[in-house]
Amino acid sequence: MTLKRGDLVRWATDHNVYEASGDVLRGISPNYKYGIIMDVSEIDANFVMVLCYNCNKKKEDKLMRLNIIHDDFEVLSGGSDV
Repeated sequence: MTLKRGDLVRWATDHNVYEASGDVLRGISPNYKYGIIMDVSEIDANFVMVLCYNCNKKKEDKLMRLNIIHDDFEVLSGGSDV
């Protein structure tokens, strides 16, 4: 998958409910944050700069750096090629 500027993405920040099975604790019913990819790294295409529009932060703190491998975000819809 090629990440590009304008893609709508989401990632889980925590969960409302957890379930335990033996020694394993698994989150169910995740809470998501949403954002638009503003820039993709030229060095490592797994890193993107995202404008998070439902983060409860100050206006200056809404830009977030995410890694598709470590932050496990998913693309919901593709943006236009700008």
